Amino acid sequence: MYAKKNFNVKKLFKILGIIIGSLLGIIILFFFFIMITEFKPEDRTAVDVEGDDAEFDKDYFDIVTLNTGYAGLSEDMDFFMDGGEGVNPKSKEQVQDNIAGINNILDLFEPDFYFLQEVDKDSSRSYHLDETAAFKSSYNTRTYAQNYVCSWVPYPMPMIGAVDSGIMTLSKHKISSAERISLPNNISWPKSMFMLKRCMLVTRVPIKGSEKELVLVNFHLEAYDTDETKEQQNNIVMNLIKSEYEKGNYVVAGGDFKMNFPGMTKQLPYIEGDQIWRPGKLTLDMLPEGFSFAYDTSVP
Repeated sequence: MYAKKNFNVKKLFKILGIIIGSLLGIIILFFFFIMITEFKPEDRTAVDVEGDDAEFDKDYFDIVTLNTGYAGLSEDMDFFMDGGEGVNPKSKEQVQDNIAGINNILDLFEPDFYFLQEVDKDSSRSYHLDETAAFKSSYNTRTYAQNYVCSWVPYPMPMIGAVDSGIMTLSKHKISSAERISLPNNISWPKSMFMLKRCMLVTRVPIKGSEKELVLVNFHLEAYDTDETKEQQNNIVMNLIKSEYEKGNYVVAGGDFKMNFPGMTKQLPYIEGDQIWRPGKLTLDMLPEGFSFAYDTSVP
């Protein structure tokens, strides 16, 4: 009787060992897969430009910037990164409805240029809909830079899954070239494998009858990293626009700053609570000489 009982205990431990070993093996294989497929962009990379509209020939022009939230952050989304519990949109139909709604908003303006952020190309969270083609298809000239690519993001629950996303600039005018410029982050490994690789999308628009260029800088800056990282990213943006201006070019930089503009604290007061995300604050002394912030205090 004792020998049989001892045999059953050994058998149980053997089964448990196989299960634990298998789970560890799966985890190790998963991390190895993420490591070899990790998105590791160069510091500077030329990106493709679609379309070939007429050269820019205007004294005044309009730019609209919008974070599209991958057509997943609609009014009923209680987003987990902002202290809520929601992760992904409930259905493909909801994402399609959001895309239609975003296009309706974009149709209100018809500017010369759009700066769009959080545009998914092939992501689980947006049901693998190609939003780069879905947003403002009437704009023939466009360029796109990836800033979030991961084969599988295994958190939270339900998981985010596969992500292929970026920032996009649309134009009614010819774009001669576009470049992806990486921005720093201080996220430690292994978490860094699953996080955004933030960047600027620098687009060059030739001006008819001039050797000067209109340089457009589209970006989506850090929200959740350290203040040091945010400062580093801000400095890189400011140094770039200063450098281009000193070359004699015209420069406009915009996008999702993830920061509050000067004078906006009354319209957008900080909400108390340790679990609530708060944006940083932009100040006028951050700007190079001759530059100014342009924003509408009635539209946060």
